[in-house]
Amino acid sequence: MPNAADKTAVMTENLRDIGLNDEMTAKCLILIEEKRYKELEKLLKAYRKSLLESVHKYNDRIDCLDFLTYTLRKNGGI
Repeated sequence: MPNAADKTAVMTENLRDIGLNDEMTAKCLILIEEKRYKELEKLLKAYRKSLLESVHKYNDRIDCLDFLTYTLRKNGGI
């Protein structure tokens, strides 16, 4: 059976894997330790929203790039 240190290490790794910086990771670990799950959920939802906004921003840029490439090819520029 894993001990508390192992669980903390696994959770720390998971939080870093999703891209949280050290400060946010520490904050999440404190919230988990203090069983403040509603606050943790709110924080993680906000982070998810920011990630999704980044995805949309880059998707828009890719769409513009594709249109530019298409236009250049159509006009013989590429």
